[in-house]
Amino acid sequence: MNFTTSPRRAPRWIAAGVFAVTLALVPALVACGSSKSKDSSSSSTTPDVHTKSLKNVKVTGEVGSKPTVKFDTAFVGDTEEHIVLVPGKGDEVKAGQRVTADYVAISGNDGSELDTTYGKTPQHIILDEKSLLTPVYDAMVGQKVGARVLVSADLTSAQQTWIIFVFDITGVQDVPTSATGTPVTPPAGLPVVTIVNGVPTITAPTGTPPTGLVTQVLIKGNGPAITAGQTVLMQYTGMIWASGKIFDSSWGSGAVDFPVGAGQVIPGFDEGLVGQTIGSRILLIIPPDKGYGTDGNTQAGIAGTDTLIFVVDLLLAS
Repeated sequence: MNFTTSPRRAPRWIAAGVFAVTLALVPALVACGSSKSKDSSSSSTTPDVHTKSLKNVKVTGEVGSKPTVKFDTAFVGDTEEHIVLVPGKGDEVKAGQRVTADYVAISGNDGSELDTTYGKTPQHIILDEKSLLTPVYDAMVGQKVGARVLVSADLTSAQQTWIIFVFDITGVQDVPTSATGTPVTPPAGLPVVTIVNGVPTITAPTGTPPTGLVTQVLIKGNGPAITAGQTVLMQYTGMIWASGKIFDSSWGSGAVDFPVGAGQVIPGFDEGLVGQTIGSRILLIIPPDKGYGTDGNTQAGIAGTDTLIFVVDLLLAS
């Protein structure tokens, strides 16, 4: 998922598809994809290795509170691994589900804290084997809600360090594959959305785009209405009206979470999605002033005068 070409107004984290140490780590893990073992000891900046296994990492603190993580630096694992520190007693976590968890991330190089959600908003993680870091995926699947899990991940290729995570799994949800509800016939003159191999597909429009924001329900979901500030799990496709070019889509990489109504996505998303019901499929036509503004988005090929079309499936909210 490339956040700089997505509906976000700007990337919340440092880079698209790159693991950055000053960011909220787990969303970037999804963008990173599966990790592979590297020999970080070859780097001239890597300190002497004193810890090679999670067995020698000490974690203290109660589940639900921020843990303390200690080990002799530097940590360079013999292999990526995980250890269940406290077994859960709730629902079992399965592949493809959306897990809610708190976590702390620690640098293997010097033991410093890179990021944490404790005392903030818990993190949602889609358990997709193709897009999530392998050790994180392996650590989550098969656990039960309430578990605390210690994980090591080799990020030397991107960040020149191993990362030590502690996850407290607090919830799990099944993820719908697409919108479900009552079909709504849109008025004539709007871009046509058809389903191709199960994926909503926009037919490139002709003519002059509308000058204002258009929000059209295509499927009316039966779930609760979205309120401002909620995080919404969605699938979406974005097209440039003038060229008919698809500039971004989540359908190939998996559903994504966006905060809605909080000024963290383009204005057309905030205005068009707040108040819609979970389960719905929404067609949005977003004029430039409610999209990326006069600057456009050069990386996505969006000019400052471009009107955008989105079709969005609203799957879950939290």
